[in-house]
Amino acid sequence: MFTDIVGYTAMMQRDEAMAVRMRERHREIFNQQHALHQGEIIQYFGDGTLSIFTSAVQAVTCAIAIQQLLRQGDSVVPIRIGLHMGDIVHSHTEVYGDGVNVAARIESLGIAGAVLVSERINDELKNQQQIPTRFLGRFELKNIAQPLAVFAVATDGLNVPTAKDLPQKPGTPTKSIAVLPFVNMSSSTENEYFSDGMTEEIINALAKIKELRVTSRTSSFFFKDKSIPISRIGKALHVSAILEGSIRLAGNRMRITVQLIDVAEDFHFWSETFDRSLEDVFAVQDEISLLIADKLREHLGHFQIEDKLVVAPDIDVKSYQDYLKSRYHMLKMSKSDIELGLALLQNVILENPDFALAHLGIHHGYAMLGTLGLMPADAAFLKGKPFLDCAIELDPNLPECQLQLAWISFLQDWDVEGAYRHLQKAFEIRPVVDFYQSMASVLVAEGKFEAALHHIEIAKELDPFSEINYHLHGFVLYAQEKYAEAIEQFEKSVSLKPDSQVSLMYWGQAILLQGRAEAGLVFFQNLSAQTDYLLKLGGTTLAHAAMGNKDEVRAGMVKLDAGLQTESMDRALNLLIFCQTVMGNHEEALRLMEQGVTNRLPMMLYLPIEPMLKSLHAHPRYQTLVRRIWE
Repeated sequence: MFTDIVGYTAMMQRDEAMAVRMRERHREIFNQQHALHQGEIIQYFGDGTLSIFTSAVQAVTCAIAIQQLLRQGDSVVPIRIGLHMGDIVHSHTEVYGDGVNVAARIESLGIAGAVLVSERINDELKNQQQIPTRFLGRFELKNIAQPLAVFAVATDGLNVPTAKDLPQKPGTPTKSIAVLPFVNMSSSTENEYFSDGMTEEIINALAKIKELRVTSRTSSFFFKDKSIPISRIGKALHVSAILEGSIRLAGNRMRITVQLIDVAEDFHFWSETFDRSLEDVFAVQDEISLLIADKLREHLGHFQIEDKLVVAPDIDVKSYQDYLKSRYHMLKMSKSDIELGLALLQNVILENPDFALAHLGIHHGYAMLGTLGLMPADAAFLKGKPFLDCAIELDPNLPECQLQLAWISFLQDWDVEGAYRHLQKAFEIRPVVDFYQSMASVLVAEGKFEAALHHIEIAKELDPFSEINYHLHGFVLYAQEKYAEAIEQFEKSVSLKPDSQVSLMYWGQAILLQGRAEAGLVFFQNLSAQTDYLLKLGGTTLAHAAMGNKDEVRAGMVKLDAGLQTESMDRALNLLIFCQTVMGNHEEALRLMEQGVTNRLPMMLYLPIEPMLKSLHAHPRYQTLVRRIWE
């Protein structure tokens, strides 16, 4: 822990006696609190201190107590506190090391009354719900090699800053890149699947470099076919370098041209053209990725690069092309495109039964059909599970395998600890953006809102144009009952992907929970004709319930009851629980909730944090059901 008194030198010049009294109070409280929290004060120097602890939690608890005590009464002592976890070295009268340097840099970022901590400390606080934190950003700090994630402790009695309150602002990470979609220069537009696929492969390859921040696919592809200056794209994606390129296929030959651009200076610092046989596609992917990484290292600063970034699968080029085509179609997310993608992958597996990515793609396709309501969810998961099992058996080190296992543990088995184990494994293999989104989704269900927001902030850094990230941010704010802020996030999510409906239900519910029932009814009634039937029906019925329109509610609930016999049973039951609760029919709401818990329906996992059900919280039967969810 590193601290100092803000403005102490100027205070000494103005009123030396008062400054001395302030320092005496400062030292008295420091000695007292360090004794209580098993801390050791290593050094007093002027108005500053350096101390160590055997526990991160004790260190933060001590810092909170010090700030709360020094902020009380008339003689406030304005101190900054920074904490980090790392090695220190004693050498006679000197103390130095990584822990000291980083703690000192973090402390210098702060403001009076605040406690700032590093990501390492924050990781130790994730299970300490009494110590919430707020992510402030990643900062380039003097003599610290990598940008450092910094968090503010958000406990009552502390001054909790936002990033704009700090003397230094979060900066663009020095070692960061976005790979823009390669332009299809072939004579046939049908070859676009290949240029998109190659772009994605390069993104995945570069993402294996842990010291390099690589923008995710969604945000890179947001700029596809858009004539926007590179400097603006770089600023929007918050990166220091951009890779752009083109691909031309002609028979069995391909020409790939790539160039790297420095965003700040807006100049091309490397370009290369590769004329190769299509049969060499995997070798070319690895060659290009390694060259890009090497040129970035020369330009941006040192980082470790593996000997290989692309491992060639044991399949022929035709099968690989079909695999890329399947990805191209599935990402369009229509039923016909997903089914076409599945058919292509089935053919790939017939020829290449040991190709793990094809098995994983089929599992993902069925999961998409179930999640989007294009197929009964239970049947979709059941049909996709053998392909996931096969993919895991063939290559358990694919992060996508571990992420899928995490969702199965969470949504199907209700095994939260199992979900976290798989998520940690995925992170260790390769920290893709889906890891942060998945962590946020599990954490928010447990009511760990600040930890969830931390993961969402990182996901936004990696994928700033992903509608899912804004939806998740809005959902956490909704669960925290910050409805106006939640609506802003939902609105942003929909603006990024107008045909996405994932945020609409919670957006409307947030309006109702603001006490604006009529506005909520208008919101749901004005949804487009293409809106999911159950979403619009459930939303309007819920709005009528909030307005006390009993006839309309009865008519709506009859239709929702019919939904219990369809593939949308989970959602229909969820909406019926909400409607019955808002109408004051608590016993019926609890009966329906018990039905969902008994059948382990996925959406039941989020009922304990659902603001719509606040009127049930004191009911013993509700409390019993919540315990059953987390038992």
